[in-house]
Amino acid sequence: MRRYVVVPALAALSLLALAVVPAQAEGVGSAQAITASQARSDSDQVTIMGDSHTLIMINDVFPGQYSSGDEGTLISDRFRVFAINGIKLRQVMRGKGVVEAGVSVIGTTNVRKWRKALRTGPDTIVVNLGTNDGGPSAADIDKFMRRAGKDRQVFWVKPFYRSCPACREIHDYQLDAAARRHPNLHLVKVNDLGLTLGSDGLHAYGKTNSQALWNRINDTIRAYTPRA
Repeated sequence: MRRYVVVPALAALSLLALAVVPAQAEGVGSAQAITASQARSDSDQVTIMGDSHTLIMINDVFPGQYSSGDEGTLISDRFRVFAINGIKLRQVMRGKGVVEAGVSVIGTTNVRKWRKALRTGPDTIVVNLGTNDGGPSAADIDKFMRRAGKDRQVFWVKPFYRSCPACREIHDYQLDAAARRHPNLHLVKVNDLGLTLGSDGLHAYGKTNSQALWNRINDTIRAYTPRA
């Protein structure tokens, strides 16, 4: 059974400058046509890693089944979730937990658990990290991709927050550039979903927003066709 790893990091999306990205990195619209034999099966396992954005989405779509800090929870026998408020991509890549004011305690043991899940997990990874980094660095994205390995397909959710325009430009730019460096990195475009953000300009609260994000992630994975 093929398994999938989904890593959504949504707590403080770092903004990436909008750069021209290859069609294959832009999400659903760029995917090649697929045959029935190539389509992803709903029975395939998916592992999700992310920050507060992921927590909000998961708790709205699967109410009562997951809470922050409960890393590795299996949802509906298909999705394994790794998410925690305030987690940073650099923490995951550098293997260090931290304690910050107003942010959950992110222990080194938990970070190591994430790193192990990335190294030994499913064949497909969906990521939503970088929000809390003020714009993820190219070095940490590359570390993530190296740890995931060339044989895994990585689907990374693009930033949608408006609380820090400069951060979002950096976030966007770094992801677009990384997609050109790594053939197995695919970007999940969500800016066209018309998400309604909270007063913080950061989080998309509510069932409607969460379902739209969840559907786009799943549609992008299912539409992916391996290139010859």
